[in-house]
Amino acid sequence: MTAADTLTISGTRFERTLLARPGAAPDTTSRVVWLQGASLYCDLRRPAAEVPVQARSLGATSIDDLLVLATQDGFAGRLLSHGGHVEWTRTVAVHPPGPHPDAGSLELLDATTVAEHGVFEDYLEHWRISATSSSIDEYLLEDVETGAPGILIRVGEDFAFARGRTRPIDGAPLHEQIRGAGTLSAARELMNCEISFGSTGLGEWRITASTLPFRVGATLDPVPGEILSTSDIDVDGRPIVRRWRRLDLPETEQKGMA
Repeated sequence: MTAADTLTISGTRFERTLLARPGAAPDTTSRVVWLQGASLYCDLRRPAAEVPVQARSLGATSIDDLLVLATQDGFAGRLLSHGGHVEWTRTVAVHPPGPHPDAGSLELLDATTVAEHGVFEDYLEHWRISATSSSIDEYLLEDVETGAPGILIRVGEDFAFARGRTRPIDGAPLHEQIRGAGTLSAARELMNCEISFGSTGLGEWRITASTLPFRVGATLDPVPGEILSTSDIDVDGRPIVRRWRRLDLPETEQKGMA
């Protein structure tokens, strides 16, 4: 599969089965899922073991909790085609940007497996196609109150939601920034973002996996409109409704949410 065939992966949920890098043991246990809409995508990466954080809100986390949360990764944005390869741009990201664009060439190995070869880094990933659907909704969003970026994608019964920070971070690795934060509140703000996946299979948008463990089991409850809303909690765990401005996606016709 070449970059020119990118549309053939639209409407697909992938699960990673292999990450191989020179000089490192192959990773076959990390829990990594990628949901690809028509032009937007979301990617969630968690360690093999459950994240041992018992806090019920961000405001209840300790520094140790935050460092554990930072062992996860996730990002979301637009998938771009560059002829011989594709690039995953990052509108929302848990970690600071790396030195190179996130780019790879894609090859269909068999009916259920896609291989990704790094363009600017030497790596190989295998992705298993776990679900496909031609029923897609995707929204590029901006928080009305804070200006934070957001992405919401639904592919069949699967959905992914990404909420960015009010201020993007760069520079040192995230765990170093957390340790070096002047206050616990400042450290918590470094993890005040979210990558969540879930299912609409029971008629509600239920979160089943998230970089914020206390979001698992909650419902997103998106309400479409000129201003889209989602259910959430604030840093102290109190229920809130986030209001999102829908930004234009020139190449994709905006549809009503199923």
